[in-house]
Amino acid sequence: STQTIVNKNMRMGIGITGVLQSTEEQRGWLSPAYEYLRAMDKEYSKFHGFNPSIKLTTVKPSGTLSLLPGVTPGAHPAYARHMIRRIRISANHPLVQTCRDHGYPVEYQQNFDGSVDHSTVVVSFPFQHPEHAVLAKNMTAIDQLETVKWLQSVWSDNSVSCTIYYKKEELPEIRKYLKKYYKNNHKSLSFLLHSEHGFKQAPLEEITEEQYNEMVAN
Repeated sequence: STQTIVNKNMRMGIGITGVLQSTEEQRGWLSPAYEYLRAMDKEYSKFHGFNPSIKLTTVKPSGTLSLLPGVTPGAHPAYARHMIRRIRISANHPLVQTCRDHGYPVEYQQNFDGSVDHSTVVVSFPFQHPEHAVLAKNMTAIDQLETVKWLQSVWSDNSVSCTIYYKKEELPEIRKYLKKYYKNNHKSLSFLLHSEHGFKQAPLEEITEEQYNEMVAN
């Protein structure tokens, strides 16, 4: 059974988030912390008669979890300093009225063909990242891929899951990079145009500080 395999392999996922708003000192903790955890895992497993963990550490996409402390998600840069984060909810869910009562914009989902889906609503939340967070528009796709490669080497046993924001003109360079480095340094990547992607009601949209303040005021 799946549970038997899980118990046999002892695969764990001790994760980190907020990587691209951390300080140089904090980033320096990763390698020694990993070595400490490995030593502790061997000692703990031996004491209890377990096999040592095959996989111990990870970096998840961390989109939802990172919202709670308000930090950049996992290995990702901040999408923007100020932005709208849109969440899709079933139109008959009680949370929809709660969002309306608290002044958050609520609208029906628009389909690709221009029609309206009355069974789903989109709620827009204003969001800001800390001033010192690295912004996606200030990183090339290669910079982001290098961050994943670095985390895979100093911290994560499991796959570092990450969405790479890119611009269309970067595609040739991305292909060249992946051909050279993907096999031994990356396990799980997805790619998304940072802007001009044509999606209406996109999950993330950059706005100005003035627009952010206006939304918060409401």
